[in-house]
Amino acid sequence: MDIYLKKAILHIIDKDSGVPVFSQVELDLSTEYVRDYLTNKIKKVSSAQTKTGKLAEDGAFTTIVRESVANFVEASEKLVKRWVDIYQQSEEAPSADIFVVLYELDTKMNLAFLKVNYHDAYTHFVDADEQGVANKLIINRAILASKSQKADEAITIDIEELTYELVEKKYLFSGEKRFYFSESVIETEPAPSLEENVRVIQKVAKQIGKKFDADEFDVVADIKEAVYDSIEEVGLINHEEIASRVFKDNITAQMAFKEEVQEKGFVSDVPQIREVREVSEKKFGKQKFKMSNGIELIVPVDVYRNPDLIEFVNNPDGTVSVMIKNVDEVLNRL
Repeated sequence: MDIYLKKAILHIIDKDSGVPVFSQVELDLSTEYVRDYLTNKIKKVSSAQTKTGKLAEDGAFTTIVRESVANFVEASEKLVKRWVDIYQQSEEAPSADIFVVLYELDTKMNLAFLKVNYHDAYTHFVDADEQGVANKLIINRAILASKSQKADEAITIDIEELTYELVEKKYLFSGEKRFYFSESVIETEPAPSLEENVRVIQKVAKQIGKKFDADEFDVVADIKEAVYDSIEEVGLINHEEIASRVFKDNITAQMAFKEEVQEKGFVSDVPQIREVREVSEKKFGKQKFKMSNGIELIVPVDVYRNPDLIEFVNNPDGTVSVMIKNVDEVLNRL
């Protein structure tokens, strides 16, 4: 993902003071650490928890997004004002800094809204009085997360297509937790995230498998492998392919699975995040097993598929043996 930063600005939302501090000057993108910080935050918006969707053509939020290309500073303030008018109504939402960034990706202009919450951190403070120099330990309550961490909430938008990737959190409003960002800020219902869709698939498959006496261990392993293969091949989760892979020749179980997943909220043909294959590799590219005797195994998918490297044997007494084969070297890492 090659990101070319065009403009960026930082606005401060300190809920304790109750008054946002809007910058009138853009960030200096010639500064390397500023570029690195923003670029990494944008890259990390895509994850298994990220939702996708498309903004309404005539929406108020959309109008401001389109203005950002010609009038960046003014549009950034409008975006943050729209957001903070809703956000500040929450009883528990923390103070944060907001970065609004205009950038080019694949020759197309995009806009990012990145919310980074404050964290407490200890540091020193040098004070001097009539007694002399005093080095003190103090708490700084407005420290931002490092560039390697994801933004707490974020949206990136293709300004031409109006497609977006969204990371949002539930906050308490009048005693009720809700996803205020999609409901009230962009006023668009996003598709389920990759993780949410897979969670539905896994839950339903376990239930159906139990009805047909399928081993839960095999069901979960087959789901991860099928999800990984489906995304690698077509960039989407094909629930019909997963049904046939998990329940094989059991047509009745396949039909029950396909009906149930859609009733439980699975959405097919979801617009996927830009880096879906990379995310899938990290999330589903390894099988993770925890055994009743305390042993844990992490097995890459290609190794799991190869019976010459690993084999699970069902014993007559109902236990399972795991055979790891043809290992050239064993490393013991702390």
